[in-house]
Amino acid sequence: MASDANANADAPKARANPLDILGKEGCKVQSLTVSDQHATLLISHPVIIDDAAGDHDGDKKDEPPISSTTTTSTTISSLLKLTLVPFHKSLLGSNPVLTPEDIQRGQMPERNLLEHNPNASDRIISFLRGYNFELKSESGAEYSYYAARPTLGLCALGNGGGGGSSSGGGGEKSPHATAEENNESTNTNTAVSNFGSFDIELISPASTYQISRAMPSLGHVLIRETPQLYNTVVKPYIQSIVDNGSLSWIKNVIEVKKEKERLLLNHDDFVMNVDTKWRNHPPPLTTPREEWYNHPSTVDLYCLGIVKQSGITCIRDLRREHIPLLIEMEKEGLAAIHTIYGIEMDQIRVFVHYQPQFYHFHVHFTRLENEVGCAVERGHLLSDVIQNLEFDEGYYCKRIITYKLKKGSPLQNLVETYSKDKEEAMVDAK
Repeated sequence: MASDANANADAPKARANPLDILGKEGCKVQSLTVSDQHATLLISHPVIIDDAAGDHDGDKKDEPPISSTTTTSTTISSLLKLTLVPFHKSLLGSNPVLTPEDIQRGQMPERNLLEHNPNASDRIISFLRGYNFELKSESGAEYSYYAARPTLGLCALGNGGGGGSSSGGGGEKSPHATAEENNESTNTNTAVSNFGSFDIELISPASTYQISRAMPSLGHVLIRETPQLYNTVVKPYIQSIVDNGSLSWIKNVIEVKKEKERLLLNHDDFVMNVDTKWRNHPPPLTTPREEWYNHPSTVDLYCLGIVKQSGITCIRDLRREHIPLLIEMEKEGLAAIHTIYGIEMDQIRVFVHYQPQFYHFHVHFTRLENEVGCAVERGHLLSDVIQNLEFDEGYYCKRIITYKLKKGSPLQNLVETYSKDKEEAMVDAK
């Protein structure tokens, strides 16, 4: 057990509630993607940081240290993902970062490509502040999950009741808007009369990589990754992510400091948890585990095994020495799922991703009926991985691996630049 001082140092920062973020001064909201079932919003607000610096000459012990304070400003970004929002599509999509025409022709996704509309942003913030957010669960990272339920004040406003309260922000007027625009806002609020509850996923703070993943899709490209491409471009990219500390949350998960309520198996070499993508799982914080057995939601079963050993970022790092670990993960993971959920082992798909969502080796367990994440250009069955390593110790450092990347993503940009430079060098050599 770590000392109290170390434990406090390693402790994650307090979780930000959506209402806390939406209430920040200077907060603005932009619409990334909106459909009848989902909406993803980019929330950002400025923060002021005071950096105090001190200077003390050791020979002048009687004099106080010379200190100075510099003030810097930075922006904190968060992602808010909403599900089941068909009645709010128009409002939530009213401040887009890309036009439909840009998306159709594949223009590069950059933040603030469209000019920020403060009036639309204020209306979205006002609408969201009219909801209560009840924490359902949280991950070891910056992810947390809420049930959003409308306040009575918001419902009254939506039904043309007027009035309202500070908690029911749906009727607030935008300080940026003209009288005509505020009237339009009122009409929008009244038209959206069915303020049903919905689920929220909050990512705060959101990294540049996470924001890039959430941007409107401009399509995808297939990458044929040779060992040379991996060693020259992809491996340094992966290492940069590992080195920047963005994976520090994994330590909290594998040491069971976070996601205790989702923990299914704690093995000496790995843990297995309920994956956050299993959205209709009974609330882990409030539902007794005996009720998980044969629960109707198991048709969407999704669990995640994470190795405790560091240094294995993806299947490219796997060698024959890892075969016992992989076999044990598959066997014990399937057994735990059968014990906890009552699902037979021949009903579970066990696989890994390449490229993975995060670069610390992990294994996915899904029900056969659940096809999320198992596309042929990304998924690799664990049984096949084990067999390939048995055939050839260096199988995954030698082979060409084909996978799909989102256009405009950081890795796709690097691969594209490398390919163009290589083509130009070949032309110059002729």
